[in-house]
Amino acid sequence: MHFLFETFNFFNGFHVVFLYIITSISIISGILIVITKNPIVSVLYLILLFSNISLYLIFIGIVFIGLSYLLVYVGAVSILFLFILMLINIRVSELIGDTNNNIPLAIIAILSFFIPISSILPSSDNKADNFEIINKQETQISYVSSNN
Repeated sequence: MHFLFETFNFFNGFHVVFLYIITSISIISGILIVITKNPIVSVLYLILLFSNISLYLIFIGIVFIGLSYLLVYVGAVSILFLFILMLINIRVSELIGDTNNNIPLAIIAILSFFIPISSILPSSDNKADNFEIINKQETQISYVSSNN
């Protein structure tokens, strides 16, 4: 019984470096999904991304959600995508094309996404303003205690 408990808690005794490695592999595979011209290879990167997300969830302790994510997305959805792409038989000559004309559109889309998000995310300037509000005399709570 002690052995089962030790194997169950194996994932919670990890180093944080593993999460950074899984996160970096997930980001790289997400970029490769979009960049890759061959859709079959793109679906394989999608399977890698889903597997990394599932592994991440298992490592942080959400084992059931991680395993169900692995079964549903990798086992069903990604394999369905791969089957459909192999069924329609895309030719290699159709994949070879000059797609560099989409780069300015991609830069505009990235900037239009990150500029509003950067104003929402907390920064060092926002934290300093919050601390000034907390440190004002009007906003502080005085405590009363009675010693009997």
